[in-house]
Amino acid sequence: MACSTGLAVMLMALLVLDLCHGQGWIAPRDVLAVVLGTPEVDPTASYLVGTVRGPGALGAVIAGAALGLAGAITQSLLRNPLASPDIIGVNAGASCCVVATLVGNGGGGIAAASGLRTGVVGLLGGLVAGGLVVALAWRAGLTARRVVLVGLGVGAGLQGLTSWLLLQVPAADLSSAMVWLTGSLANVPYASLGQLGAGVGACLLLAAANRGELSLLQLGDLTVRSLGVRLWLAQGVQALLAVVAAALACAVAGPVPFIAFSAPQLAQRALRSPGPPPLVSAMTGAALLVGADIAARTALGTPVPVGLVTAVLGGPVLLWTLMNRSRPA
Repeated sequence: MACSTGLAVMLMALLVLDLCHGQGWIAPRDVLAVVLGTPEVDPTASYLVGTVRGPGALGAVIAGAALGLAGAITQSLLRNPLASPDIIGVNAGASCCVVATLVGNGGGGIAAASGLRTGVVGLLGGLVAGGLVVALAWRAGLTARRVVLVGLGVGAGLQGLTSWLLLQVPAADLSSAMVWLTGSLANVPYASLGQLGAGVGACLLLAAANRGELSLLQLGDLTVRSLGVRLWLAQGVQALLAVVAAALACAVAGPVPFIAFSAPQLAQRALRSPGPPPLVSAMTGAALLVGADIAARTALGTPVPVGLVTAVLGGPVLLWTLMNRSRPA
């Protein structure tokens, strides 16, 4: 409980700090005044916080929470700390469909294309790709090896198709496409952010309701069956939940790397739990992505896509996890 409370406080502090930064510093007290709806609010601060910076900051919370949840479910389901939605083709499917839509529209840029349309297309692409991997890997249940191998194959095929589609994108639109493919909060689909946030909230509620079942799935197939749990049904529900959460994150911020992998590992270490805790992993993912957004807009003096920051920071976490796994008990 203490860890969750501390994480929630840290997330709120990071969110306020994220709203303070931008082209022009806004004092934290002014940010809080806008958020709390205080009558005596500076109109400039209200516009910057509510319209300019608010969607990106809120998108970071929603996408980060979805990625953390999806990563925790994937790692628990496959009983492998190196697993993440990246390997089950969700990111690749979302990326391929968004770029295909950009090509089909004859250009115009992702920012010029409706944010709502980009979000919906990314969501559908992620769902289709993740569902395809689960369907191809299903043999009376899921095993880590089959999911990883099928996911790598489907992801590689979709990445190749995306690369070919990028060659068809007009040069004027290639930059915006590459920014989205890196993972960016610059063009969060504000019109659909409420619906996407509600979808992530529903995923969190379902994960909370089924966290006992997820814990059982970490014990092994024979143990789960001996306890009277329908293995195929439990695995199918959890896999669908992970795919939906990861696809929602892609719809908000594009294919942001490493958050889904790193957040469950950090949450598990913090709580010293036997497996990745789904809800704490979601909070950790949200805090990581908000912190990465602050770094992306301030660390280099000029804003960069948030996916570049998460990729740089995620590498050491991956190496640390590999070293811990290879170390003898």
